[in-house]
Amino acid sequence: MGFAAFPAGNRNSGSFNNLGSNANFWTANENSSTNAYNRNFNTGASMNSNNNNKTNAYSVRLVKDSSEGTLSVPSLYRLLYKSYRLARKNKRNTRSQLKFELDLETNLLKLAQELYSRTYELSPSVCFINELPVKREVVAADFRDRVVHHLLCSWLFPIFERQFIFDSYSCRKGKGTLFGINRARGFLRAASNDFHRDCWALKLDVKGFFMNINKDLLYGFIMDGLERAKWSDVPDIDLCKYLIKKIVYAKPLDTAIFRSPPEAWDDLPHDKSMKYAGDERGLPIGNLTSQLFGNIYMNKLDHFVKRKLKIRYYGRYVDDMVLVSDDKERLVDAIDRIRKFLKKELLLTLHPHKIQLQPAAFGFDFLGVHILPYRVYPGTRVLKNCKKAVVNPDNDQAKQESRINSYEGLFKHLNGTSKIRKFIADSRKPQ
Repeated sequence: MGFAAFPAGNRNSGSFNNLGSNANFWTANENSSTNAYNRNFNTGASMNSNNNNKTNAYSVRLVKDSSEGTLSVPSLYRLLYKSYRLARKNKRNTRSQLKFELDLETNLLKLAQELYSRTYELSPSVCFINELPVKREVVAADFRDRVVHHLLCSWLFPIFERQFIFDSYSCRKGKGTLFGINRARGFLRAASNDFHRDCWALKLDVKGFFMNINKDLLYGFIMDGLERAKWSDVPDIDLCKYLIKKIVYAKPLDTAIFRSPPEAWDDLPHDKSMKYAGDERGLPIGNLTSQLFGNIYMNKLDHFVKRKLKIRYYGRYVDDMVLVSDDKERLVDAIDRIRKFLKKELLLTLHPHKIQLQPAAFGFDFLGVHILPYRVYPGTRVLKNCKKAVVNPDNDQAKQESRINSYEGLFKHLNGTSKIRKFIADSRKPQ
């Protein structure tokens, strides 16, 4: 480190100690309300870490841990507590969350120590089949791992937010389903010159998106983005690299706890299950990191569409894309060029049955709604799933209420929903 110190000892209880043999230097990190960490250097060129009463008269000098940029255990503890508060939102009363909270301080401290020593290992995930809004395989991380996911994402979000295009909507603060719907409505209005000229809408979808993400490519995209940003806002670069590799290359099904019976997978396509993805592909649906990593993976396509194809009115939610233009031929050409780009650069395939190009005046489907000039109706699947959620309530009442509230919030912004909103309201009346 190039650090030299004169062995000036220390003053404790009114007298000088260890003159000519030791040098004690305070760090900026507290161990408790009474003690702070310090570094102790001796004439044998050794160094150790201690915590001592803050009333001791030790020297002060700018000191770092032995590893460049390494966060201390107390610093990690404080960051993990903030991450825990975020992780428990909308996850209250789950089995793993309650278990973690039974001894919160001990569990957070243990997690901080594991991260500091680089001995952290992922806990077994829970794997099950979810029927709503569509049938899919969910691999949900243990709550302690969710805390770590929030910690990592708190470092990555600000960096990649500056690299994403404006019109990618998934897993971004202030953006989401309703934001994407309103942007698509704006595309239609702008491309048609306020509905005074014809325009066309192109809908595209990636086949088996999450299960076909190449891990090596993803890892490279993440590292390139961080290097481009010069690792700004990352307080511990080494730990960040450690967690990215650990999470990207995880094999959650190797240790997963399966909550659905084996026959639940019988009619699930292979491109929707990690069982068939192999070691080199696939991200588990259900993790915060998977949502962010999916955006990072598709960011290269976003910039290709905007900068190379010069499609002005383009938006994407995960792998669901919409392009609107008054030039039909440009959209026809875009289909082939996007297909080739996905195959060559991202090792992905356009879903052949989900390519839709039609006059925007006929309306187009996007994010569960049908968008027409002047009006937006809920899609058939959204209505069906909403009714199913009301009629067949979930055993988890908090989860059930959250699901219905989300439908109600969406319907307030759509046309033709008065009957379904009344249906929901009636279902809540005491019987």
